[in-house]
Amino acid sequence: MKFAFVACLALVSCNSEESAETPPTPEKEKTPSHPWDLEPSDSALVAGKQVYLDECAGCHNEGEEGAPALTKSKEWAKRLEQGLPVLFDHAINGFDGMDGEMPARGGTPSLTDDQVKNAVRFMVEASK
Repeated sequence: MKFAFVACLALVSCNSEESAETPPTPEKEKTPSHPWDLEPSDSALVAGKQVYLDECAGCHNEGEEGAPALTKSKEWAKRLEQGLPVLFDHAINGFDGMDGEMPARGGTPSLTDDQVKNAVRFMVEASK
């Protein structure tokens, strides 16, 4: 019995020394597992994310019908070279491109220009 008690003390002693010497690991900043999981702090991007999830994700999550997928940052970078005003115009008024078509307002005519612009801004930010 005395041996078991000494053995337990030794184990406890080793464990406490080990944890005292091992610095705590800092919490890693959460990186979204998918671009659409981005949690923006800017209110326009927060609003844009909601529009994206409600109206745009069906095509842009995976790149359906030629839409640039959010996971394809090179596709978005190429489009962004045209400038945000062009992307806004294509999203608001529609666009027929070589890869497919973008329906005006994503096929939801009730979206305002600002809602569409915020969604585009969110997609550009999330695709980085």
